[in-house]
Amino acid sequence: MSQSHIILVRHGEASAGWATHPDPGLSKEGRLQAKITGNDLIDKVSSYKLCSSPKKRALETMEIINHENRYPVEVNSRFIEIPSDNIDKNKKNDWLGYIFTCPTDELPNSVKKWRNNLVNWLQNVEGNYIITSHFMVINALISYILGNNVISYFHPDYASRTEIFIKNGELVQLILGDDKKTTINL
Repeated sequence: MSQSHIILVRHGEASAGWATHPDPGLSKEGRLQAKITGNDLIDKVSSYKLCSSPKKRALETMEIINHENRYPVEVNSRFIEIPSDNIDKNKKNDWLGYIFTCPTDELPNSVKKWRNNLVNWLQNVEGNYIITSHFMVINALISYILGNNVISYFHPDYASRTEIFIKNGELVQLILGDDKKTTINL
């Protein structure tokens, strides 16, 4: 019998916008948000596998949750934000709006590949994880789990926790993170 508990933590508020800075760290507010979440997870950090997107804001969120890197963290590019490097920064807002409502079978190939990589990980995961990642990563996984035909499902707030409980390959419980209409820092 295998059981997994996956805690997806959206990074804290970034210090700069997604379209204006390629890899911003956390803002002062983002650091506070990460600290609050870290305090809530303090009893799990030592016994869960810790994993982070390679983006600075996710790494800084994990560093705070991990109380100054007491435990090893796997940096995994699978959990990086949605691929958009080839999108003109002046068109990113429109592009992301399209991606939000685009049926999954009509997504651009780079986004399909990114999503499929996440789904493949979820289908084969074993063990307990705390993962610091991004708005669209969390949405892609939850949308898949719930059989949603579009990649977006909800609006996880900064440093919110979304929890997935799997037993023998089947979803047994899902707890969505705080659903707030936060602005994605574009």
